[in-house]
Amino acid sequence: MDDLYHITGLLPGSGDGSREEVHGRSDFQFPQLELVRPDLEGLPAIRLPPGYTLRSYQPGDEEAWGGIMTEAFNPYWNAERFRKLLLAHFGFRAERLLFVCRGGTPVGSAAAFQWPGVPRFRGYIHMVGVKKADCGRGLGYWLTVACLARFREDGFSQAMLQTEDFRLPALKHYLRLGFRPVLVQEEQRERWVQTLRRIGGPELAEKLSISSLPAMNRLAFWWRTMLVVNYLNWLALKSDLAPRRK
Repeated sequence: MDDLYHITGLLPGSGDGSREEVHGRSDFQFPQLELVRPDLEGLPAIRLPPGYTLRSYQPGDEEAWGGIMTEAFNPYWNAERFRKLLLAHFGFRAERLLFVCRGGTPVGSAAAFQWPGVPRFRGYIHMVGVKKADCGRGLGYWLTVACLARFREDGFSQAMLQTEDFRLPALKHYLRLGFRPVLVQEEQRERWVQTLRRIGGPELAEKLSISSLPAMNRLAFWWRTMLVVNYLNWLALKSDLAPRRK
């Protein structure tokens, strides 16, 4: 793992203002860029900025989560979607849904989940979002670290996540934390090269060996994709058919 951290010197600082351009951006790329951390060793100690605290999910957090994700991504991710797609998800545990709070109010969240079609030893970091007023303080970075620590406590040996190529500050955080790019489809190779050039210049793409990165088997990719789609559709249908509580 030591070699993973050598890329830190190739990465510029994250306070470049680009967060303003992507916060609340709703376009979704398919397939998303994928990254894997091949082990869970050497995690940094969590050091939140003054005034912020970290806690796990508590009943009643649905509205707070919806407010965070609506602002960070788009209104699709509201409290109702939380109940349908997260609370009922097989990967959900109260201790795996994390919140960063300012003055006791949740302003950021991330989920340390499991995911359909992903090996059981590999945790899936899901829905990392921070309110716009609280961006630029590294909260997404520390939420990611907290997810990795949760995975390690729960016996996982690896972690993965997916994101879009325009989320440069988030990608910088993930690379600093030892995540490595995964080539989901051959068509992503040039996309990775261009994205990494925007982050750290041509040296970064070379350091991460993007030109020789093997692409995922197409059949395996589509099998995993269909598992995810079918499972999420089943969760939504299950919720719609469930009797409403009075």
